[in-house]
Amino acid sequence: MSDEFDYIIVGAGSAGCALASRLSENPDHRVLLIEAGPKDSSPLISMPKGLGKLLADPSYAWHFKARRPAPEGKPVAEIWAKGKTLGGSSAVNAMVYTRGHPDDYAAWADATGGAWTWNDMRTAFMAIEDHQLGPGASRGVGGPVRIEAGSSNDEVVEAMIRAGEMLGLRRKQDLNDEQQEGVGYYCHTIRRGRRVSAAHAFLKRARGRANLAIVTDTQVEKVLLQDRRAVGVVARRDGEEVHYRCRAEVILAAGIVMTPVLLQVSGIGPAETLRRAGVGVLVDSPSVGRRLQDHVGMSLQYRLENSFGLNRQLHGLRLAGAVIQYYLSRTGVLSKGLYEVGAFARTDARANRPDAQIYLSPFTFERDSKGLPAPVKGLEREPGLTIYGQFLQPTSEGSIEITAPEASASPSIEIDWFATEHDVRGMIRVLDYMQRFVRQPALQRYVGAQLSPNIPAREPDQALNFLRRIASCGQHAVGACRMGTDASAVLDPQLRVRGVERLRVVDCSAMPGVVSSNTNGAAMAFGWRSARIIEKGL
Repeated sequence: MSDEFDYIIVGAGSAGCALASRLSENPDHRVLLIEAGPKDSSPLISMPKGLGKLLADPSYAWHFKARRPAPEGKPVAEIWAKGKTLGGSSAVNAMVYTRGHPDDYAAWADATGGAWTWNDMRTAFMAIEDHQLGPGASRGVGGPVRIEAGSSNDEVVEAMIRAGEMLGLRRKQDLNDEQQEGVGYYCHTIRRGRRVSAAHAFLKRARGRANLAIVTDTQVEKVLLQDRRAVGVVARRDGEEVHYRCRAEVILAAGIVMTPVLLQVSGIGPAETLRRAGVGVLVDSPSVGRRLQDHVGMSLQYRLENSFGLNRQLHGLRLAGAVIQYYLSRTGVLSKGLYEVGAFARTDARANRPDAQIYLSPFTFERDSKGLPAPVKGLEREPGLTIYGQFLQPTSEGSIEITAPEASASPSIEIDWFATEHDVRGMIRVLDYMQRFVRQPALQRYVGAQLSPNIPAREPDQALNFLRRIASCGQHAVGACRMGTDASAVLDPQLRVRGVERLRVVDCSAMPGVVSSNTNGAAMAFGWRSARIIEKGL
């Protein structure tokens, strides 16, 4: 294939894989997909419970450092782990498949002058889905993304669902129907015990096309621009600089961190930020890397009584047996997602939709020196239960800025997810809801002592300081290159970068607002729909 292409897609994550598959369906399009990480050949990728080791491995995950305020006043760092392989974060995530609430996309419609609506995204969701539960009013079958409904024979897992019902939630077979509120088993992107990443779903069928080239272990360093027109990219492969040229468009799908970084090192971003980093200003676009939003999450861990849970099944001889069972039959504990039970709930009775997403499963991580769960240290040996909660409609914002002219230099990621009273109150309500959930009578015989750190008295100041210690984010971030009709938006509603030609962004950084759920499903649907916008030349 020629070194010149029609479309160059930078980043083979959830959106990039869907986009590459769709664009290459037209044999007249020569498409190049560039991924910074390696091929998705590790056996841990296909094993659903292999995500822990993958996230800790810098070969398969970016480890970005973000700074946030601490109660003591000195900023502390947290690590944002993002997938770095074919499939991006969909190759290393927890595989929970959710869509968000229709009101999320109504807000998108407002921001884009009606260019992106719930009906548009629902159509895209249904097109990509191959749902085990079969067709529904807003559920698709026959698409490339296999989605399997959860189930369990463990009585403590069933007790988790009953606890949600005791709090007034309706048990649901599908947590993704348009009436989002309820409790039940999560659906996962798993097919018969194997992870279905975006690469597996979209590239498996596309790889044989003569008009699609896929290169891995290739780090794009900047966009090539001539007369404010994107004509290709500069990349580094095997230590050598390489140039790829395009006739039509360069499309950045490098993810929430690297997409704004690539725009900034290419001279597109806040002028002051660029000059400070030693980059010439081509387009002063103040919102590149800003208006970053994310869900704040927190884990509470409890000792589990009268049940073995998962911890003991994933140590010693039991783990060896589970590995053998998995490779013989693709069944057993290693064939399932990490979090089994989920809930969408309103912690504010006045709210018209859920503002909290809850995850539960009978496992606990080892803890660090501060008593906080440390996933990189693995699971405990003694039985435990984890409840994880996220506040779904935040208003606080963060930023991503380059610190040097090279894309490989660590960016500055500044976050404070408690900057508004709205978010502080919301997170305190979620914390209170999580405590009430695990203390319901259905779980009483299973839930023992809370593992450190202890929750303080419920005075607002103490609760806020506690949340600042235990909360983290970086999993569902959006908006750092948002689209919109307003002059401050980085992109227009057709995803074109303002101020230059033939350059677009298609990933979560382009989304104009948070999605009230996990973002993997939305990112795949986003890439799917974006392909048709691009093909129409809008």
